[in-house]
Amino acid sequence: MPDRSGDGARLADQAAQLGVALDRRQAERLLEFARLVAKWNRVFNLIGRGDVERLLPRHVLDSLSVAPWLVGRQVLDVGTGAGFPGIPLAIAREDAHFTLVDTHERKIRFIRQTVRSLDLDNVTPCRSDVAALDPSVRFDSVVSRALADPGRLWELVRDRLRPGGRLVAMTRARIAESDTEAPAGPALPDDAELERRCTVRIPGLAERHELLLVRHRDSAATRSRA
Repeated sequence: MPDRSGDGARLADQAAQLGVALDRRQAERLLEFARLVAKWNRVFNLIGRGDVERLLPRHVLDSLSVAPWLVGRQVLDVGTGAGFPGIPLAIAREDAHFTLVDTHERKIRFIRQTVRSLDLDNVTPCRSDVAALDPSVRFDSVVSRALADPGRLWELVRDRLRPGGRLVAMTRARIAESDTEAPAGPALPDDAELERRCTVRIPGLAERHELLLVRHRDSAATRSRA
């Protein structure tokens, strides 16, 4: 089970270190989400067993680290799995709407139950491959957590972004504190521009994580931060 000593006040303080402001209700919702993941993990195979004890930093706080980099109010989470990063982001960003997509029926079933349990009216779960989504529906931000290498991920989602939209890719790379330089930048298709690379320190984790912010190259002139 996740560390029950990490109460709402502590979680809010840790989120603030990531630039995310949580009120008491939001922090309690995040803790309840973590409890639901731990409770149903054996049934739905949501996360690795080794991650249950560090669920809050490894999954919840890691997900929240994306929040400052979202643009717009329509967000697509591709390959959401157990709802990461989409559910924590939806709790923290009540002004935005999140579409959570995954091909695994059991995990989408868990997300549907979670949406009802937490009364999240800004989340739409969808069992689908991203390529099968309605091509007329576009998003301001697309997020993905280690689904594919950045170049392949861009090819999957570039047509889902509105003009000026942003892909936020949470990479598999883990950068040790002793490293003085980040790994070399990713290879991207010609129509993609790496807007920014962000190294993130997650409270409670030893490694630094990396976020890659990617836009259509022709929208570079309109770039702006959320």
